[in-house]
Amino acid sequence: MANPSMQRSQGPRMQATWLGCLALGLLLAAGLMAVPTDCQAKEDYSFVGIKDASQVPKFVASLQKALAADDKNAVAGMVSYPLMVAAGGEDLEIADKAAFVSQYDRIITKEIKQNILAQPLNDIFVNKQGVMVGSDGKVWALPDGKALRIAVIRD
Repeated sequence: MANPSMQRSQGPRMQATWLGCLALGLLLAAGLMAVPTDCQAKEDYSFVGIKDASQVPKFVASLQKALAADDKNAVAGMVSYPLMVAAGGEDLEIADKAAFVSQYDRIITKEIKQNILAQPLNDIFVNKQGVMVGSDGKVWALPDGKALRIAVIRD
């Protein structure tokens, strides 16, 4: 049996060691939970045809910039045509950039615009269906050649 006076003297030392290990563990866990915010995604999106993961937040940032500036031509340039759009309970086929620009206010509703502008660049959902732009699943982008392009819009 251990000497009781020896146990008392080791108690504070053991407690300090345990607290040090706990603090180190918390710091490591916080570091593992850190998310890149500089458009340098570290994920692997090759399963959906995206070879460069940084392309995803860069695309969303460019789309946000164009929407914030109400730059219809820039947004239209980020679309894959023909585009099927569900707007106001109606299905529309948008044949080209000119058609998109002419129907822009009908396609890019206030709700869709606000949702995309609120999309955090460090929390973008990607699955085998593509890149969900915004949090409500109404806008999706897919690789089209070397670039991401909007492939689905539904209000």
